[in-house]
Amino acid sequence: MILAKEKLQIRGRDIRSPVGAKFIEFRAETRMSGIDINEVQIRKGASDAIEGFVKMRKVKFPEEVKKAVEKIANEGGTPLVVADQEIVYGVVYLKDVLKEGIRERLLQLKKIGITSVMITGDNPLTAATIAVAAGVDDFIAQATPMMKLERIKKYQQEGYMVAMIGDGTNDAPALAQADLAVAMNAGTQAAREAANMVDLDSTPTKLIDIVEIGKQILITRGALTTFSVANDVSKYFAIIPALFVSQYPALGVLNVMRLSSPSSAIMAAVIFNAIIIPLLITLALNGVRYKQASPAFLLKRNLLIYGVGGLVMPFVGIKIIDTIITWLGWAM
Repeated sequence: MILAKEKLQIRGRDIRSPVGAKFIEFRAETRMSGIDINEVQIRKGASDAIEGFVKMRKVKFPEEVKKAVEKIANEGGTPLVVADQEIVYGVVYLKDVLKEGIRERLLQLKKIGITSVMITGDNPLTAATIAVAAGVDDFIAQATPMMKLERIKKYQQEGYMVAMIGDGTNDAPALAQADLAVAMNAGTQAAREAANMVDLDSTPTKLIDIVEIGKQILITRGALTTFSVANDVSKYFAIIPALFVSQYPALGVLNVMRLSSPSSAIMAAVIFNAIIIPLLITLALNGVRYKQASPAFLLKRNLLIYGVGGLVMPFVGIKIIDTIITWLGWAM
């Protein structure tokens, strides 16, 4: 368009549709678009689609065009061939510019156990080049909307939770099927309506931020639950022997904390709860700090910190409080 403006000194507002022209919209099935005007059929699209179009009209597909298409694809570009029913004009070279830092961000996904797959309508050579440059784990080329949808369903049937990013109308069915769907704000209306959320900045790497926030919420919930259960078990184990040891001397074996008296034990437990609850509320509001690591490592770390910590803290805390209460003479 810029070239046309510079060479022909025209603007988009100056262009009018020719009388009798019929526009052929791009479809994923045909992988080409064009215009029919009078007896001329002009098409633009994927190399193999245009090759099929001209061969049906007994026109030879030039070898130099094939070489140009292959060269563009190897460079990571998208080759679009332009032809009519009588001649192949040439190749339009389009190339996506990868977002800065996309490779590093995708490596972060891999570190936390998430597999990235690029599903594109581009030819296999272009898709492979972009996949290597971006650092995705796998790619699927020449994908139609139904292929994208079926792939999402396949992953879900295998037990995976699937997140998808898309911006085109062709992505809408798959976005609607995915467990988490993010549409680019710069994308089509169909994609935005099908997605769970819209990224206003149109930055694909935002998915990593979404995953990290989700994991932080889950980790915080798990940490609080683990700590609360372990904390309660530990408190009862500490207090019950102290309460009933006078009536059931056999429980003296379990009275490992040697609390001063039943009243001091109860008072120490109440004070300990009054201290620990605000701390847990603060933890719930701020969240457990998330670290990029494998799920197995995070589970072990949280069990060690919040599980073992939940067991040990009541013993230490209640014993210290009981000692202070006894020293102050508050116990009866």
